[in-house]
Amino acid sequence: SIALVLVFGSAFYVERNRTIARLAAQRWAPALRAAAGLPAPAQAPGIAAAGAVRTSAGRPPQALFVRRWTPRFVILRDTLRDAGVIIDQVAFTRGTHGPTTWVRVAMPDGGRRWLGFEDDVLEPHVLRRLLLALALSFAVVSWASWLAARRLTRPLVALRTRIEAHAGPRSQAGAPAPEPLPDTGDPGTTREIVAIEAAWRALTERLDRQESERTLLLAGVSHDLRSPLARIRMAAELLPEAEGVATRRDTIVRNVDVADRLIASFLDYVRASELPLDQVVDLAALVRRLRQLRDEPDDALTIEAPARLDVTHAHELLLERLIGNLVDNAMRHGRPPVRIRVSTDRDDALVDVEDHGPGIAVAEQARLTQAFARGDHSRGTPGTGLGLAVVQQVVRRMSGVLSFETVDGVQRVRARLPRSPSRRD
Repeated sequence: SIALVLVFGSAFYVERNRTIARLAAQRWAPALRAAAGLPAPAQAPGIAAAGAVRTSAGRPPQALFVRRWTPRFVILRDTLRDAGVIIDQVAFTRGTHGPTTWVRVAMPDGGRRWLGFEDDVLEPHVLRRLLLALALSFAVVSWASWLAARRLTRPLVALRTRIEAHAGPRSQAGAPAPEPLPDTGDPGTTREIVAIEAAWRALTERLDRQESERTLLLAGVSHDLRSPLARIRMAAELLPEAEGVATRRDTIVRNVDVADRLIASFLDYVRASELPLDQVVDLAALVRRLRQLRDEPDDALTIEAPARLDVTHAHELLLERLIGNLVDNAMRHGRPPVRIRVSTDRDDALVDVEDHGPGIAVAEQARLTQAFARGDHSRGTPGTGLGLAVVQQVVRRMSGVLSFETVDGVQRVRARLPRSPSRRD
């Protein structure tokens, strides 16, 4: 819009000066011929007679000279030449009665003389009203461009909002999908945008359906496997105390326990995306209760928490699994002492689990928060690869952030959780 206003404003200013210079030259040509000692031709019809011409033996003092290539100089020179007045320089001076235009005229005797005529139609500077017109034009063009851009981009903004809403955490499984974009009846919505919207809706519906089916399958299989595992364990415990049988029985029971823990991890993973976030949970009380339930020495696991720290838009079981998985991970793959610290930072609740182990490499952090991913140093340690995945899923559902830090040799995993639903925005 700036370039457009400048182009049209410059074109208007140039054409105005050309026209006015031509009229001024036609008006003053007879008087200039007379002042230069040339015979005066008849006055052109429709052109008013000019006043007296001023003369100057030398260059006019404090004059503003016009360059030879400017449109005013060219038009003035050519028009006066057609009238028989030859000039080679043009200058302007300001007087008490207005601006004076000076031209250096070639005299019949071969000399040069400065002749000036007072005419307020020739202005050496850009008029203030022209600058005002340019400013108003710029404001109007900018306003119109803003309206047009807003109208054209409104559907794109709506589509981006929908995509971000789907890509972000959803507090409730099976939440209703947003309303579709308006059809092509809306002047700002093109067919291409509507086609993108339709493709996006189809993709999200397919992904939601696949996610729901996967969750249902995982929950069903995990639940159904527990019954035969319970029967296997019961049958193993009923084996006689014969020679060599006890060792094999213990092996069976141990493997059944491993399978049961794996199934429990599957169920935790499913619950992390299914349980509603409709409770107010006291994080401080939850941490203290978890510490009492864990059979750990006092110097191996410590807690630091305020008297009370409420988190709304949460679920107690999900937060319990979040903190429990972080502690299990620190105990299994780190080194004691392990500390659980609960604190606040403005409107967020911070859950820090610290240990003195080797930590997680920066390059591995994103991968290890995915389901069934395990680090190289944990290959020989029993586990399911779902601990951090469950933590990440719970944190995302609560619109939080999971981070890994190393502070003074202490490895820290931090879950930053908003304390109220308004922070989800």
